[in-house]
Amino acid sequence: MLSLLTHEYGHALTARYFGARPEITLEGFGGYAQYDQYLITPKQRFLIILNGPLFEGILILIPYLLLKWHLFQNHYVLFFLSATMQINILWCLLNLIPVMPLDGGHLVRYLLESKFGAKGQKATLVIGLISSLVAVPYLFYMGFFFFGTLLGIFGYQNLKLLWGVVFFSHKVYPFDHYVRGIEAMKGGDLAGAKAILKKLLKCKDKQMKNSAIVALSNIHLQENEGQKSYELLLSADHELLKEGKHLLCKLAFERKNYPLVCKYAREIYEIEPSFEVAVLNSKAFACVNEAVYAGGWLETASLFGNDYREDVKGLIVDPIYDGVREHEGFKHYAEKIIAPLVRHEKNP
Repeated sequence: MLSLLTHEYGHALTARYFGARPEITLEGFGGYAQYDQYLITPKQRFLIILNGPLFEGILILIPYLLLKWHLFQNHYVLFFLSATMQINILWCLLNLIPVMPLDGGHLVRYLLESKFGAKGQKATLVIGLISSLVAVPYLFYMGFFFFGTLLGIFGYQNLKLLWGVVFFSHKVYPFDHYVRGIEAMKGGDLAGAKAILKKLLKCKDKQMKNSAIVALSNIHLQENEGQKSYELLLSADHELLKEGKHLLCKLAFERKNYPLVCKYAREIYEIEPSFEVAVLNSKAFACVNEAVYAGGWLETASLFGNDYREDVKGLIVDPIYDGVREHEGFKHYAEKIIAPLVRHEKNP
């Protein structure tokens, strides 16, 4: 688990550095870091992928140095350090085998596609297939049956993808459409981006469809077509919607769909914990006369610092809170917000 988390944090922290808002998901046989693909460049994606194995190298280097310096004599501690180092060496080497969807496969794909374009994808799959044919028998021979089986499955997937590329190369896959749409969007060709992304609205892959909806809704906002953006986001699968959910709630509030904002208040704050989101949630609950929640979210907004407390103090008298201002629950939070400001004024 430690190895897995360290590896995924390598991806996630790099994605966060590039502003892609990552999210780590753990599964039965591993995990993965999700992030906003359309917010980053191919070179940044390469660095995000590369930093997973590099971070895992920390769990190889630290045990190695501790063992080399003979800092511990306890048999169990020495066994733990040795096992940690060996397991991470194995995981790291396995993950760098150039087979899709391992990190090694993604790194090779970036290098080849940046050099040879579409031919690079085919070359990546060929390399992945050859690598699995070589590595799988070796892993079984060495007794690593789990890793051998896993790599065999990946090799078979590469074979299927290669078959599709060779015999159905005329077919454009949803992800290719999406990438082309985002590239057009970044290049300022909004009309071209819309034409490409609209084709994905009928896509069977719900995650890809949602990604296209979020991208299209941002284009509509750039064109001052907020209603179109709102209707698009309403049509999305809200269970899979991440980044777009905050935008959906913001547009919903503007159209007085306060119950929808209240429904996703906690989720959008977890995605983007900010003063603006807390205030949005507070106002939405005030509009449906939920005094306690309106006050609670207002207090959350005040926790971002004294400067924000002053802003929140001004919000308390905003007409939007007229329906809840005299409620005891709201008064309780209002007093908690104002009290530190009063103490600060008395003791500057």
